[in-house]
Amino acid sequence: MRRFHTIFFVFFLVCGFALPLGSNAAQEGFFSELVTVSDRSDAELTRAAQLGLSRLFVRVSGNEAIIVEPAFERAVRAAQEHVLLYSYRDVDAALVVFFEFDDAFVRGLFRDESVPYWEQRRPPVVAWVALDEPFSRRFAARSDDAELLTPALALFEARGLEVRFPLLDLTDAAAVPVSTIWSRDFDRVRAASRRYGSEYSLIGRWIELSDSSRLVDWYFVGPENQSHLQLRESDVNALWAAGVDLATDKMRDSLAVTLQQFDRSSAIAVTVSGVASFADYRSVSAVFTELAQLVDLRIESTGENTLTYRVVGVSSAEEVARLIPNRSGLRVQSVLNREQLNLTWETIQ
Repeated sequence: MRRFHTIFFVFFLVCGFALPLGSNAAQEGFFSELVTVSDRSDAELTRAAQLGLSRLFVRVSGNEAIIVEPAFERAVRAAQEHVLLYSYRDVDAALVVFFEFDDAFVRGLFRDESVPYWEQRRPPVVAWVALDEPFSRRFAARSDDAELLTPALALFEARGLEVRFPLLDLTDAAAVPVSTIWSRDFDRVRAASRRYGSEYSLIGRWIELSDSSRLVDWYFVGPENQSHLQLRESDVNALWAAGVDLATDKMRDSLAVTLQQFDRSSAIAVTVSGVASFADYRSVSAVFTELAQLVDLRIESTGENTLTYRVVGVSSAEEVARLIPNRSGLRVQSVLNREQLNLTWETIQ
């Protein structure tokens, strides 16, 4: 199969075909990477493939340390074996190479190594940065504080997350006065962040010191918990890196799953109630079909307004619940134990 891919894509490149630069699949593909290269030599292609796969592993796991794990380190060294396709492009006067990596190999590696896997449907993080200035306190805005906020974009993207900055309009001013950040009234921040489609917020209190360094308190606020980190640094990138690490690690701990070998995994019963019509059945089936990339599942039984699925491939009912997309129409009713999850189907209006 690898030989087939190699022959096909040599033909693909020789004939001059390539994915269009504006392709959404190329730009947004979870298992693809763009890497800048200095030329089209074999050595540069090898280096770029290794860098691209390293980035992919970090993004999929949410863990920067994963690439030093022996199995992942070996995979990176043989990165070109796991490329499905590649193509060269000129972007902003630079030569880049686009890689599409083998998603089945990536998932299989995470499954073999029992390493937490974080699938691509991730909630964004809303970043509220409050500045303590000599005569006032205010929120940092992208229009006025681009140099301070811009580093967050690439750092979050590298970890597979989208960061959203609030508009800071009259609605935000009424919902979250800057004094809220200093009083740590984080329930108001939670409520205000829902406006931006998330229950996850990264809150920063930045104080500039006389030696030009900054004392920063980072607070990560999730739906039900919060965490705190304080550091003193002069470098804005280092300050953001600490905040991004805090947010990513806490979200990964609550959202990632540990994939297990199918033949070693216990079956989990997932019962869906409220399936009252054939349209409901089709909608519920569509949600579970998307999960089939990660787990092995089948319909175990049907009852009056209920479906029961048998799910294999993750360690617990709680982890199955983590895989249910937000706003899918499926709501977690209860997790009875490690092997029983109850869901309710609610038609999306």
